[in-house]
Amino acid sequence: MTLEEAANCLPELVERIHATGETTLIVKSGRGLARIVAVPPSDDSSDLIAFLRRWRIEHPEPDEGFGEAIEESRKAVQLPSDPWA
Repeated sequence: MTLEEAANCLPELVERIHATGETTLIVKSGRGLARIVAVPPSDDSSDLIAFLRRWRIEHPEPDEGFGEAIEESRKAVQLPSDPWA
């Protein structure tokens, strides 16, 4: 797909890639510039949700430790590796 085509339909392109898992190569003057790939689903969100529910039961009133716990959980989440790196 050319850069101009991608620019004209970027929201739809991203939605399609997300829905289908396809990969799209963006080209300009016949040369590849970028590749758009879907981000794989992550199971980490369910762990975070469970953690937050437990935390809320154990600590009904907000406190300073809540923010620290969220930051720790964010650090524990690993982003997917780039297959083209």
